[in-house]
Order: sequence, then structure tokens, then C-alpha cells
Amino acid sequence: MKKYVFLLICLMAAISVHAEDNSKEYHVRLTKTDGTVFEGYNNTRLRNWLKPKVTSVSISKEYQGPAIKYTSEEVKRLVFVESLSDSIPVVFDAVKAQSKRPTLFSKNPKPYKEPIFLRLVYDGNNVKGYAMPITDATYVPSMTKVHYTWRYFYLTKDSDVAVAYWDDVDDIIPGMKKVMKFYLREFPELVEMVDKEEITARDFRDNPTIVLPLIDKTYSPKE
Repeated sequence: MKKYVFLLICLMAAISVHAEDNSKEYHVRLTKTDGTVFEGYNNTRLRNWLKPKVTSVSISKEYQGPAIKYTSEEVKRLVFVESLSDSIPVVFDAVKAQSKRPTLFSKNPKPYKEPIFLRLVYDGNNVKGYAMPITDATYVPSMTKVHYTWRYFYLTKDSDVAVAYWDDVDDIIPGMKKVMKFYLREFPELVEMVDKEEITARDFRDNPTIVLPLIDKTYSPKE
């Protein structure tokens, strides 16, 4: 009997330690738009925090405790605390953002009706870079393949709407150089770099964020 009691105690201790370790993945610091900052636990595991067009978060004071829902109108920033020691911390800002990529027929698409949570991938003096997962569907006979890919945005310091400038692709698309120049048309210095092949199609495809430090460095505020 004592043997079974001992094993039960060990099992309970192991479960407790496991739960404590798991809680780190949910530990967040939330900054509200009124400047209030507090820590709690998000209801989504960090590695699963990959959803498009998120407009609210549910935060509890204790791990797996009762949660309060906060809208993107109420929240400025959400940080996964355990990631702060990483080279790329996991940070989400509530941002007004274009609902689709610009096209020749719609160069300035309307933003989503509400701010959405975008992952911060670059934080410069003149520009912030963001990423959001989106669904990409490939249609083939008898089936449709759907997978997540990333959409990238830039937000300049004198704008209140993040511009969607690229969707991840596996291959270099036809006329890639022309496409790059279209999405970077607001930045003449970068367009020139594309012409000179200082920014190549392959570079841009492999790492769309490569242009963000260049935008930050060459950016001139609008008059």
C-alpha cells in the first residue's frame, strides 16, 4: 500500500512540474492603450499563436484560471514573457492594417474594420515591420491544398495604417523585379537598388524582411 501511495505522490509531483513548465509558454505581458501594463496568461500556447486576423485576446491572472477578453481596440501590445531572452522576442501589436495586398487596380486597399494583432519582426526608428499568417489555397483536380504562409507589412512613423507589401512564395514569380518595384514604389532608393540588383529577387523571396532596415535608413517623412 505504501508503495502505491509513494508512486501516486511522485506522479502528482511530476504532473505539477509539467504544468508549471507549460505555463511559461502562456505567460504574457499586456500593455493596454491607456498605458496600463500587467502580466497574466494567454489562452493560446506560444507555438500555436499563428492565426490570421486576430482581433481579441483572453487573459487570466492565473494559469488556466478564468479569463477576461480584451479587444484589439483596448490592447496596444502583447509580449510572450519567456521569449524576451531570445534574439527575436515574440511580440504582437494591435495595428490598423490593410486587408489585402495592393494591386494595380487597388493601390491603397481599405484596412480591416478593427486593428489586428500582427507579429513584430522589425522595430526601427522610422518603420516597424510586421508579419501575419494567411491561408494559401492551391487548386488541383479533385482536391484543394490549403496551407499557411506569411504576409508582411511595414508601418512608417507618420502613418497609422500598416501596408501589406509581400506574401511568402516558394518560387520566384514571373516578372519578380517589376513586382518588387511596385511594392517598394514609395521608396525611390530601394527601387533604384532593385534596378541595380543590389536587392535581388532571390534575396527578397528568401527573406522579405531584408528591405525593412533599408526603408528605415532611407525613409523621409511625408511633408
